[in-house]
Amino acid sequence: MKRFFFDVSFKTHVHYDYQGREFAGAEQARELAELIALDLGCSEDNNGAGTEVQVRNIGGTCLFSVPIRQAERVAA
Repeated sequence: MKRFFFDVSFKTHVHYDYQGREFAGAEQARELAELIALDLGCSEDNNGAGTEVQVRNIGGTCLFSVPIRQAERVAA
């Protein structure tokens, strides 16, 4: 198992994940990063452009990032 860290990067600051989560591989970590990005994109506090979920390894190297896109509002 490998430990991955999911930091949320905004234009002005970063929310660091100090605990991380263990996965067998990077594909599972990517799936969680996409889920986090989707969840944050639905938030009313979403700042929009330039925000992303950065996935890092235990050494601090950024393996990949997933952009946070603002969800479009749909009227019922």
